[in-house]
Amino acid sequence: MLPKRFFNLVAALGLTVQLVASARASDVLGDYGIAVTEGAAAGYVPDETCADCHQDKAESFAEMGMAKSFYRPSPDKVIEDFDNAHFFHEPSRRHYEMQLRDGEYWFVRYQLNADGDRIHMFEQKVDWILGSGHHSRIYLYQTANGALFQLPLAWYSQGAGKWEMAPGFEFADHLGVNRAVRKRCMACHNAFPDVPEGSDRPGMPEVFTAHLPEGIGCQRCHGPGADHVEKVLAGESELEEIRAAIVQPGKLPDDRLYGICYGCHMQPSVAVTPELRLGRSVYSFRPGQRLSDYKVFLDIDDALRMREDRFDINHHPFRMEQSRCFIESEGQLGCLTCHDPHVKIKPQERAAHYRAACLSCHDSDDRGLPVMQGGDPHPDIAADADCTTCHMPARRTQDVIHATMTDHRIVRDPGPLQALTRPLTKVPAEVIEVSLLYPDTPLNEAEKLLAKAHGVLVNQGYKADYAAAAIANVMASGEVQHYEPWMALSRAYYQQKNFEKAADAAEQGLALAPDIAQLRLQHAAALFAAGRRDEAIGETERLVTDFPDYAHARYDLALFYFGTDRMIEARQQAQEAIRLQSTHWHAWRLLARIAVRADEGEAAIDAYLRALDIEPGARALRDEFRAHLNAAGRAEEARRYEVAE
Repeated sequence: MLPKRFFNLVAALGLTVQLVASARASDVLGDYGIAVTEGAAAGYVPDETCADCHQDKAESFAEMGMAKSFYRPSPDKVIEDFDNAHFFHEPSRRHYEMQLRDGEYWFVRYQLNADGDRIHMFEQKVDWILGSGHHSRIYLYQTANGALFQLPLAWYSQGAGKWEMAPGFEFADHLGVNRAVRKRCMACHNAFPDVPEGSDRPGMPEVFTAHLPEGIGCQRCHGPGADHVEKVLAGESELEEIRAAIVQPGKLPDDRLYGICYGCHMQPSVAVTPELRLGRSVYSFRPGQRLSDYKVFLDIDDALRMREDRFDINHHPFRMEQSRCFIESEGQLGCLTCHDPHVKIKPQERAAHYRAACLSCHDSDDRGLPVMQGGDPHPDIAADADCTTCHMPARRTQDVIHATMTDHRIVRDPGPLQALTRPLTKVPAEVIEVSLLYPDTPLNEAEKLLAKAHGVLVNQGYKADYAAAAIANVMASGEVQHYEPWMALSRAYYQQKNFEKAADAAEQGLALAPDIAQLRLQHAAALFAAGRRDEAIGETERLVTDFPDYAHARYDLALFYFGTDRMIEARQQAQEAIRLQSTHWHAWRLLARIAVRADEGEAAIDAYLRALDIEPGARALRDEFRAHLNAAGRAEEARRYEVAE
């Protein structure tokens, strides 16, 4: 790597230096030890490479929450209170702790029986932290096959800081330690990883490499940097060519500029996430493209709240677009009016900074305060106050109830400010209708209907038969030649126990995309449920040959073997599923059932207990375990594993 002073000189003076006389430009980065991503997200270089030329920007950006969005835990990054790291979750009757052991974060969860003994103990080392810590931190672990899972305990850093349940885990019935982190999540919470071509298509295994970028970096807004850096190092390009080889967001038309921000920050409701456009893969968006070619934004009607009363943690542009300031500016007001994405505003500079932003549109009087409508004088405000204190106040979010955020819906009178930050009880949205946020999005009517119907299916756990019927009607018309709707339809039919239709829908999707792993697995599951067991087993055997680290396929194959009395093979595949994903409690339960069939009583008990340690809330599992102990004449031992009321 060349010294920073060289890069700074090139950046400052626009020099072109002949570094490699005869090497092709594609060899240049390798000569200097600069890694370049390939595959699904090709052309990205380490963000440290950007910092070699743009040191000032890199240093200021390092303080931004985006730069600290995802990283390995380490002793030098501790902000949590580990002296008071016990939390009892009353709804689920579970105790949680986060411990710091020799510089490593460890998650601990257990329950108590009537004697006060700990039961269903689960421990897991934390592999990744998601979140800057400015508001909260979420903790993840990674399994042997690369899958990421979220842990239920979170650190909320506002005020004195406290441990509480992570968003989505507030109720008694939650996903425990098996809430998968998907590529769609990571596409906004981190820089793009180096993954194989096609692995980010919908329906491919949700696994990640062991090495991942740490934080959202320069290239999420400026695009892949390899070509830009190559031109600098090769010394064969003029300055304008070098600059043209990287996206400069400030020079983009407004819709493409703000498409970069909206790609991650526009989410009208956590109840229904934006839809990928058909044919697009997760990591396929590049700055400068039209966001509408990548995503379809959905909105909801909530039976419990009016639209203007909904306030989620990721509602910045959604709320801003409801503001009179935004509407009357005709699009001139945007994210960059107030925010420089490279610079975190210091507390002592906030008042002047945000007041200046507001007064860039509003006239001021001789006191430096805005001229109010009708000519009335603006009330006096403190010298250290800014316009946002009253007109964009901090407010408690309804989806992350232990955090407060600036409300970007600019209002004239927000009412009593104290009321906006009072504690809330989590009340999920009750969706009565799904619609397009932007009805004039340039889509044909078929794709609009598919986006809305799929949003309903996801929200309703694929059980909404009317949404499935809508998708079926569109696909029957032949207007859409993409596999994604067939995959959704197959899943919906399976939920409705219409297994032949589920298999047929999967076949239709596979005719368009024969390599999609989830479609192949859905097809096999539907075949097995429809009684076509040999076909299902053969298809799943081929699937695990093609995707040997696909834990879900291994588990389903184990189930199929178990259902056809092939116990040796069933045990082998269940063990493989556990090797790939040690917290796969369904596979542990299957091992217990296999042990029961083989009259291996102790092995069955051990496997049942492993499953309960991972998922103590599974009632059917608990009943099955109790029945096994009672049948073995060990009723007293069964009572030992009952949770105290």
